[in-house]
Amino acid sequence: METTGVKFLGNQLSFCRPHCDLRWTNIRTPFESWDRSNLIYSKKDERFYLLAPGGKYLCSWDLNFKKDNKPKFLELVLHNIPNLPSSLWKRLDSLCREDHWVESPSGESFLVKWYKFAHVLRIHTSRVMVFREEDTICGKRNMRYTEDIGDLCIFISKGEDICVEARSNKLKPNSILLNGRLFATINNTNNTFGCYEYPEGTPDKIPYSPYWFPSFSS
Repeated sequence: METTGVKFLGNQLSFCRPHCDLRWTNIRTPFESWDRSNLIYSKKDERFYLLAPGGKYLCSWDLNFKKDNKPKFLELVLHNIPNLPSSLWKRLDSLCREDHWVESPSGESFLVKWYKFAHVLRIHTSRVMVFREEDTICGKRNMRYTEDIGDLCIFISKGEDICVEARSNKLKPNSILLNGRLFATINNTNNTFGCYEYPEGTPDKIPYSPYWFPSFSS
């Protein structure tokens, strides 16, 4: 049964079934601040997922949603965290961070942590970390840090995050594409960046479209 989910600013989610019931069901999330979390639908689990603020918990709703339906919480436990110098961790902790949850075409899930800082009117990426889902035991979902996501390419933006097969789409495997106040490509193997700068003479204030649009082809 086809279901549509929409996340609004604040703490409201709305669901409807276009081919069954055009009425919207509004659900209040347990937290007020969800501005940097994106609602995604898992085809594998047949659930809607939303990261809680801080990226330590994953909330989900099944397709039998009701107005008073409370989400299911999964604690995200990180393993194999990079052994970085304490000075670098201190710097990363001082930066702005976005957490993104994305699912591959085969149903594999990833947690992407994007660290960045603002300078004047530009946003600069400092580091991206990727954690791959291993298993779920007793309400805890184990996520292991990885520098190899295989023949996949992850697209991160302000809209729906996307994960596609790389080679069949003529993309570079094991890479991440970021779209926000900047456009950058990342080689996940060695965490090297390729940033695309604004052309010389570009106005300081220009409209931008920080979204990737998924393919609708079959």
